[in-house]
Amino acid sequence: MIDDRDSLEVALHGRGGQGVKTAGDLVVYALSAVGYRVNGQPLYGGERMGAPVAYFIRFKRSAAPIDDRSLVRRPDVMLVFDATMLAATPRMVESLAPGGVLLLNSRRTAAELAHLGCTVATVWASRIAKECGLVRGNVPIVGTVMVGAFARLTGLVSLSTLEACLEKVIGDMAQDRIEGNVTGLRRGYDAVDRLAWRAVERV
Repeated sequence: MIDDRDSLEVALHGRGGQGVKTAGDLVVYALSAVGYRVNGQPLYGGERMGAPVAYFIRFKRSAAPIDDRSLVRRPDVMLVFDATMLAATPRMVESLAPGGVLLLNSRRTAAELAHLGCTVATVWASRIAKECGLVRGNVPIVGTVMVGAFARLTGLVSLSTLEACLEKVIGDMAQDRIEGNVTGLRRGYDAVDRLAWRAVERV
């Protein structure tokens, strides 16, 4: 299982405005809270809406420091916040490590995406974000939804740990936005494609 491994690398890919950095920070705080040594690196350009954004995370159970500060090239788990990025960057999925898992924001099921050639989990994060009021302009802010799905998929952190760490990344948000993010976490956790989740348990 994924959560039995001593060290892992994770890559988050999305577009400006979707909450990629917030999601990456939340994963880093949560992993640290449960005892992992963690290093997280956001990567973005002009911070404009719709521009590609990435966040790379390395973590391990041992107390030894993480000296490698290079970009993650072969992630064990990849979160893709915008499915159109797969068409725009066809080799993105090919960068997954052997046995790696792709978590995709998509209305399609994992079975429908078998042609990608890797273990796939899907969650329709855009719809959930809209229903939770997590929208900027017409862009769904899917970060916390994706993190909830990541937690269920991997078993690395609990939902309660994520909720406890959420206040570290939401800043001075209005109360309705805070509640929307908590609901988004929970719904992402519950909604991730069960078929793929069972497949990941056998990785």
